[in-house]
Amino acid sequence: MADGVPRIADTPSDHVCADCCMGKMREDNFSRSPEKTVKSVGVLDLIHSDVMGPMQTKTPGGCTYAVTFIDDFSRHVTVYFMKKKAEVLEKFKMFKADMENATGRKIKRLRSDNGGEYTGRLFKEYLSKQGIRHEKTVPYTPQQNGLAERMNRSIVEMARCMLYHEGVDKKWWAEAVNTSAWIINRIPNTVTVKTPYEIVYQKKPQLKNLKVFGALGYGHIPDEKRRKLDAKAFKCRFLGYEDVHGDH
Repeated sequence: MADGVPRIADTPSDHVCADCCMGKMREDNFSRSPEKTVKSVGVLDLIHSDVMGPMQTKTPGGCTYAVTFIDDFSRHVTVYFMKKKAEVLEKFKMFKADMENATGRKIKRLRSDNGGEYTGRLFKEYLSKQGIRHEKTVPYTPQQNGLAERMNRSIVEMARCMLYHEGVDKKWWAEAVNTSAWIINRIPNTVTVKTPYEIVYQKKPQLKNLKVFGALGYGHIPDEKRRKLDAKAFKCRFLGYEDVHGDH
C-alpha cells in the first residue's frame, strides 16, 4: 500500500492516546436516518465539497477558512485555504485543473450544501459551462453532505491533536490541516483497499520521509550566508509537506 514504512510494535488493545482524547472528544451522536449511498464508478465522477471555518486564529497569510474537495470514488481529499468564503469558485477552478490534468478524467458532479459560496451566479454559470451537474443538499440537512462533513471533522480533529501534541502555536493550523489531509490520502480506509493517493495517481505513496508534525529540527546555513564564527545551523520545526494549495 505504501513504501518506506518502518515496522511498529503492536499497540496494547487497552492503550489510550491522551492527545487524541484532548483533540477528538465529542458528545454521542443523536440517532438519525441513514445517509443515501452515492455510487461512483471512477475518479472524479463525483466530488464532495464543504467549507470549514471561520477559525478564530488567522494564519500568517491572513486565512481563516479552508475548503475541501473529496473524490467520492477514491476518498482523496484536497484542501485549499482562503481569507473569505467567496474564494471557493477560484479554488474549485484550481482543483479542477490540477486533478483533471493528473488523471486525464473530467469532473462530472459536484455535491455541496446550499451555502452562498456554492450557489452564486458565477458559480452556477461556470458549472453549466463545464458540463458539471451540481447536487445541492436540502436546507438544514447537513447529513446529505455527510462525506464532506465527516472528512472536515476528521481533518480538524487530526490537526488539533498535532498542534496540541507538540505545543505548536494555533496560527499554524493551516499547516496542521494540510498535513492531516496529506496523511489521509496515504492510508487505506474502510471504503478503499488501496490508498486514495494510489487510486488517483496510479502509484504507491512514498512514506520514508514521514515526520512528526511540529518536531524540532535543525537547518543548515550555507557558507555564503554566515561568517567564520557564526552558527552553522538554525533551529526549526517541521510544519508539513510541499503540496500546500494557496498562499496561507
